[in-house]
Amino acid sequence: MFMKKTFVLIGMCLSTIIFTQCAKKATSTKTSATTVDEVAELTKKYSPSQMTEGKAVFVGSCQKCHQLYQPAKFTIKKWKKILPDMSHKAELNANQAGLVRAWVITNAKQS
Repeated sequence: MFMKKTFVLIGMCLSTIIFTQCAKKATSTKTSATTVDEVAELTKKYSPSQMTEGKAVFVGSCQKCHQLYQPAKFTIKKWKKILPDMSHKAELNANQAGLVRAWVITNAKQS
């Protein structure tokens, strides 16, 4: 009887472990809310003509060295990693880098 209870108890413990490990983890929507807020903030901060200027700087500067990647190719998170280094390599001043960042982030893939 003791062995049977032990096997049942071990089986239940193993089943619990397996099911909890395989269960879908809850994902946070904080990232998407943050990106939506950031896009809204950039849209308020930069006028349509500034966004157009950012696109022109992006097109003119980026394709000098490599294939031009459209903003929607990457997520906002990925662009945030790419833009600082590329802005430096393209020798953009702070204003140009800001315009490019605003245009790219507002046109990037959301998630």
